[in-house]
Amino acid sequence: MQGLKSLCVLASAISMYCHGAERVSLFNDTQKIAPTLQQKQSTFGDDSNQNYLLTLKTFAAQYTGHTLTFHQSQVGQTKQSHTITQKYQNIPIWNHDLVVLTDENGAVEQVYGDLIINVAKDIPTLAPVSEAQLSATLDSVISQFTSERPRIFKRSSAQEVIYIDAHGKARHAAKLTFFTDFKSGPFKPQRILAFVDLITNELISQSDVLQRVVYEGGSGPSGNDKVSRPDYQQADYVSYPPKTFVVAMETDAQQTNCLFDAKNVETRNYNHGTAQVNTPYSYNCSDSTRNDYKEYHGARSALNDAHHHGQTASLMFEAYLGHKPYFNKKIIQNVHYGLNMDQAFYENGEVYFGDGDYLFYPMVSLDVVAHEIAHGFTEEYGSNTPKSMLTGQARAINEAFSDMAGEAAEFFYSGANDWKSNHETFRLDDALRYFKTPTLDGNSIDHVEDYDDSVTSHHGAGVFNKAFYYLTTADLDNETSPWNTKYAFILFANANKNCWTSNSTYLTGADCVMRQTHTVTEQLTQDGVKRQDGSNWQVTDLQNHVRKAFAQVGIGLKVDRGLESELGFDRQFLAFDFKNLTRRDGQQVSASNSEGWQWQWNFGDGSAQSSAFEPTHNYTTAGEYNVELTAIAPSGQSDTFMLPIEVFDDYCPAQGINHSKYYLSSVSLNSYKNDSTSSNYSDYSHDVVEVKDGKALNVTLTAAPHPDTQDKTKNFYVWLDKDNDGLFHKTEELALFGSSKTQLTGEISLSGELNQSYRLRTMVSFGLVKSACGDMSWGEVEDYTVKLIENTDPVDLRVSASQGVNQISFENNTVDARVKRWHWKFGDGTTSSEKSPIHQYAQSGNYTVELKAYDRFNKVIGSWNKQIQFNTTITARFTPRKSGSTVYVDTNQSVIPKGSTIQWQFGDDVTSSVRDTQHTYQADGEYTITLTINHADGTQSTSETVKIGETSFTPDVSYTVSEQADGTFKVSFSNTTTKPDNASRYPDVTLEWNFGDGSTLTQTGNFGQDTEHTYQAAGNFSASLTISYNKPIWDDWGSRVTGTKNMLLELKSTQPVEYCTAVGLTDYEHISNVTFNQDGPFSNAQQPGVVNPNNPIKLYTTQNNTYRIEAGYAGNEAFAENYHIWIDLNGDGQFGDGDWRNNKSELLVMDFDQTNQDYGKGYVEGEFSIPSNKLSQPVTTTRMRILQYYGFSRVNSIDPCSDYSSAATSGSGEIEDYLVEIYKN
Repeated sequence: MQGLKSLCVLASAISMYCHGAERVSLFNDTQKIAPTLQQKQSTFGDDSNQNYLLTLKTFAAQYTGHTLTFHQSQVGQTKQSHTITQKYQNIPIWNHDLVVLTDENGAVEQVYGDLIINVAKDIPTLAPVSEAQLSATLDSVISQFTSERPRIFKRSSAQEVIYIDAHGKARHAAKLTFFTDFKSGPFKPQRILAFVDLITNELISQSDVLQRVVYEGGSGPSGNDKVSRPDYQQADYVSYPPKTFVVAMETDAQQTNCLFDAKNVETRNYNHGTAQVNTPYSYNCSDSTRNDYKEYHGARSALNDAHHHGQTASLMFEAYLGHKPYFNKKIIQNVHYGLNMDQAFYENGEVYFGDGDYLFYPMVSLDVVAHEIAHGFTEEYGSNTPKSMLTGQARAINEAFSDMAGEAAEFFYSGANDWKSNHETFRLDDALRYFKTPTLDGNSIDHVEDYDDSVTSHHGAGVFNKAFYYLTTADLDNETSPWNTKYAFILFANANKNCWTSNSTYLTGADCVMRQTHTVTEQLTQDGVKRQDGSNWQVTDLQNHVRKAFAQVGIGLKVDRGLESELGFDRQFLAFDFKNLTRRDGQQVSASNSEGWQWQWNFGDGSAQSSAFEPTHNYTTAGEYNVELTAIAPSGQSDTFMLPIEVFDDYCPAQGINHSKYYLSSVSLNSYKNDSTSSNYSDYSHDVVEVKDGKALNVTLTAAPHPDTQDKTKNFYVWLDKDNDGLFHKTEELALFGSSKTQLTGEISLSGELNQSYRLRTMVSFGLVKSACGDMSWGEVEDYTVKLIENTDPVDLRVSASQGVNQISFENNTVDARVKRWHWKFGDGTTSSEKSPIHQYAQSGNYTVELKAYDRFNKVIGSWNKQIQFNTTITARFTPRKSGSTVYVDTNQSVIPKGSTIQWQFGDDVTSSVRDTQHTYQADGEYTITLTINHADGTQSTSETVKIGETSFTPDVSYTVSEQADGTFKVSFSNTTTKPDNASRYPDVTLEWNFGDGSTLTQTGNFGQDTEHTYQAAGNFSASLTISYNKPIWDDWGSRVTGTKNMLLELKSTQPVEYCTAVGLTDYEHISNVTFNQDGPFSNAQQPGVVNPNNPIKLYTTQNNTYRIEAGYAGNEAFAENYHIWIDLNGDGQFGDGDWRNNKSELLVMDFDQTNQDYGKGYVEGEFSIPSNKLSQPVTTTRMRILQYYGFSRVNSIDPCSDYSSAATSGSGEIEDYLVEIYKN
């Protein structure tokens, strides 16, 4: 029968066990019994579920003596599992149960196990077996059991079964089980499972099946000097969740050991080192499960706490989400990691806990442990879809989720939250971070407007943390909130799993959270949490709650269903104009269509409420107020929206604490100039500087030439309150910034309401300043006022055009805030709305280019036109690459203008118009390959010659490439090689695969064996398959033939590697040239881009690499300079794998050129080595970044993505990128 597999086993080269019993596998192939199903269709009716099961039973019954017994159980709410016991002559076939899964419609999803048939061929007749015979067989086996010392035997049983032996033969057997151990120690308990042939009395098999690990509650000290906790008690294991840590107990001949390897958590003791530890912590618990090891750095037992808290966190994930944090992989915890390390971290499925130093006690509190474990959940460790949230706002969301996991673990364990992150182990204050008021720590932000690139991920977590807290704790009008920490965590965790990505932003991440509320409604229904009227909570209800929570931190979401009240406002100090943004089913309610609606405004200051659609309100004093808008629809449905607002009665104060050496000596605004002396703050806002609407305001800030600081770099800032709301917004209103020793000059353009005054704030500072408000250590602040007046002048358009290779770059340096829109016409029928576009023309010629500038009223306020000459460049060039009879060609070396077509001629009458292609020749010989580029401006051709020749046997192999989600590449090699005519009858075939990345594989047996290999990164790999075999003895005495097929694998990511932009400031110093090993010197004349795109620097892991970096200066003095060299070793497009502050594995050089104070010798040189562990290929082509950074002291942390002209990463010096080739072996 087709689909049957005979139970035949090859025993040797000359004999074979072959028996009658057969298997029918229905796994992934339930249609094997389809013919029987069709025959019985009319008998069984239309029930597809029962139809299948009855057909299966009938199928088995056609074989003499075969029967099936069914047992049904529920799987979830809709699916069913059917366990089927197979019998022959009513005797169970041991260990061959089938399981059939059916879905909610009764349709068969899968069948597990093999159907055993034709047992009668192995056992034609069955002699009756009595209980006495079974007992005698059991006694015989027990009597022969090896025993050097007296034993006890108990819990024995004997059962008649059909046993399928190791050779696939069905045997009539007795299944025997019994427990045995020595009567006195040392003990060795065993559970014996044995099978005896009832016909021949042969002992078929015997094994010990005792599962020895026993789980028990541990006991011992807990807590630290800050938070005292009672000791763990062994008896507390029985509670849920357990109030003590759980250990695995193993008994050997000498003692009982307790292992910290239980309940999905393995905890290891690094004992203040960093060398790899591979076994769980264990201790002798023969007399007691108490572990007192060890008190250290204020903690009673970090191991006890870490193990317990890891198990609690794991149980929380299982209870709340239905699966373990890392799915089927257990959590590995490493305690006492490193010496005096103020850090805990997650890495590749394992969490590490330092013992703390100045900042922390040993970092093993419940919220810290859950926090680190949650990083692995976010990474989706243990799943098939790993993701990395390691940059930008995604990294802040990553940290916030881990903070949430800490609170969820606390709630799971105790039913309460302290809403503090790392309270128990932080030495310097109450907590490291806070949920309710994130800004309490002095660094965290709690609003999206406060985020910029200088905000660290931990401090950026405050945005989502505050939203999480509000959602969990906020009261609802006339309704009990369904939310608590459990449900909020379920919501955010499902968002994490289902729609957060590696580049999620606050907005997209929050939207994803809102769209996962259906997962919570299901849980609420299951838990019996209902509205006060007894109805179930609906998705729309919960989405509205989530919307309001994220509104507290400045993230605007829309449910677009039901009633959504919402408010906004315009402000100027104490005066507010409130905006009504209420929506009904996604449609905005306006004043004109609000008939029948009611509005209740509560301004939060105790004043009378307003029923106006959009009221104005004047506060009497500055402060923070909770403003509420309740919208009542004509149907009576209502919704309340609350938003906290901070009210100011003047511009925020700012000052320099130490200003005598860093202050502004003059400020110039157009023709206005103000000279001043040292002061912490000066208010010159009474001096009004008029500026025409949209016209450039020329600003010059000059620092005082104090003798102690005149040669020091200073940071200059100009903020402008552009929207006149009384605030200096952190990023949008930072109008100018720069670093210089003496002066900052620049232009500001402002457009708005005429005859209005706007506040301008200027600063000079020694250090970086993140806000226009507050105190700075060294510097000065001055305020001014500018007034907008009418401007009837046309826009002064500053536009230039430059010819590049087959493109024109238009540089638009216009400064006029009146311009709101641009419109380009390129003279060839195409247009653009970009400010400074780059355009490719399809043909050489003269083109008239027009540009128009439009204001906010869509009126043309400026125009520009110019006739330009465009010339195309055509260059045909290629290098063929050969592998056997196949040649690979591409146009990467050619210069091809827009509108071109190409043609390949391979010299054998075959052509192709595909730019990157390959061709396989059918015969040996010499061929001329020609590339022709056809364009309206002309044609260019070039030719190369290749020789194709086969002199011996060549394997026939091809491959397909599949890029994986984690950035790896799975290559499937299809080997269709057939046995050559000159191979012997027994050719002794050997296949040697070389994958080109250091990995190999050897196969034997036959010629046409396939394989798969996973490459860890993109790149070019020279793979090969070598097959060797024997000729017949009469052909050259049976000599061995070897053939090789070479394959060049070009693995390219569909997502190109893009490096962050870095910008230097070369007014005073720059990198003159660099030399590495024997490559160089290289110089880029201070131009942007990769210095050596076509001439990579060669570096090696097998030797120390030498370097020399020479500096150039604007003057004659050589200043002190820091030099950092980063190399992207693993090719992920990031320096430091996206965490440069903590991960310095790709920072290979930190050198400092200083001879005295502010001066150096003008160069650095030395040696460095390259670690090979991050390199996945024999040759890695990647990016190297060199940062030059002026300073009179050594700097150990320079952002490899710095913009020295930016306030976030200000500095002076040049940043250069180089292409490098790293040779691993």
